[in-house]
Amino acid sequence: MSQTVIILTEDTLLPSDVEQILGLDDRTAETTYSVLVPTEAEHSVVSAFLNNLWLLDLKEAWEDLTGANDVDESTARAEAAQALGESVGALEKAGATVSSATVADDPIAAMKEELTSGDVIQVVAVTQPRPVEDTFHTNWADRAQEALGVPVLHFYSGTSFLGN
Repeated sequence: MSQTVIILTEDTLLPSDVEQILGLDDRTAETTYSVLVPTEAEHSVVSAFLNNLWLLDLKEAWEDLTGANDVDESTARAEAAQALGESVGALEKAGATVSSATVADDPIAAMKEELTSGDVIQVVAVTQPRPVEDTFHTNWADRAQEALGVPVLHFYSGTSFLGN
């Protein structure tokens, strides 16, 4: 019986991310991975500033305040498409069966739609650390856990650290 794991990632999956994801399940041959990459161009300036300040990335914090990190919609879509293609390629190279889609706005709605197929067993959210969102439980993983009713694993890209 086929089962699906939804992978929500903001960036290209790193080799260590792929290894961790595929290592979660010993039935990889029976699992299809659906990769979703949000193409959000808008972000909270205050939240981004505080996240970077909290992480002691003063240059990024300053760029958030001055608008240097602002991205237009077409650039955001191009970056998401590139991250999606590279992530799918990395998963397939590791032997996974993959389906994929980019998501223009809220990926929660896309994940809800996939849940209607009835074979989604888990969501894996791979993000950068965002202390503000993690503290107040407003990150993608927490939002997915609330909305979907399936297990959600959240870890930070390139690490084995689990998100809050």
